[in-house]
Amino acid sequence: MYSLAAWPAGCFAVNTRKGTKMKHELFLLDIDTQLDFFLPQGSRYTPQARTAGKNVRHLFEWAWTSGISVISTLLRVRPSELGLMGTAPFCVEGTEGERKLPGTILPRCIDLGLRNITDLPREIFQTYQQVVFERRLADIFTHAALERLVTEAGPGTFVVCGAGVTKGILQAALGLRHRGLGVVLATDAIVDLEDEFTEMAYRRMEAKGVVFRLTEELTAPKHEQPADRLRTAEAHLQSVGA
Repeated sequence: MYSLAAWPAGCFAVNTRKGTKMKHELFLLDIDTQLDFFLPQGSRYTPQARTAGKNVRHLFEWAWTSGISVISTLLRVRPSELGLMGTAPFCVEGTEGERKLPGTILPRCIDLGLRNITDLPREIFQTYQQVVFERRLADIFTHAALERLVTEAGPGTFVVCGAGVTKGILQAALGLRHRGLGVVLATDAIVDLEDEFTEMAYRRMEAKGVVFRLTEELTAPKHEQPADRLRTAEAHLQSVGA
């Protein structure tokens, strides 16, 4: 099992208004882990995807065995469009490339589809461990149900993995930080799609308090995590002004 006390700086959201800690939840946020990005035959495959895909699967195994809730997003590109991240078509509806990477669907999973409504099943994470949202746009918060789920989740930390550093991952990370939530980017479970603005995207996330960690650091048992990586939530929040 994971231990929040052993997590790195920047991982926590705190009720600073009352000056007291609240119940803290941990989530895995999976951005577009689809075949077109992660398999060699995919239309937007890059060499880094081989290692990233293995680490994505490792994060999913960790989430499943630790009982961590997972929020997943999928791109659904119309056949007549090119999509958000390149000149070649990818994640086109009805193609093999739009399917999720094997190992990224948990047994208790629900797909809420493209419908941009705020309706959610009651006590959704008591019934399902993974909730999937489909979208057309880069910003995950344009999906009203996802926005509601994150808002109602309360104080929490989101471990982020997936594809598209300058698009979906950047907007998700900044959106979560704007809402006062902790964000940890699993840097070796990410594909940047060789975008020329990747470095700038990392700088923007770091400036907003996003923490960068390797998958092994995040999933290691408490006794294996280096003590010098641990800081209190309050100290970090003060340092970034959250």
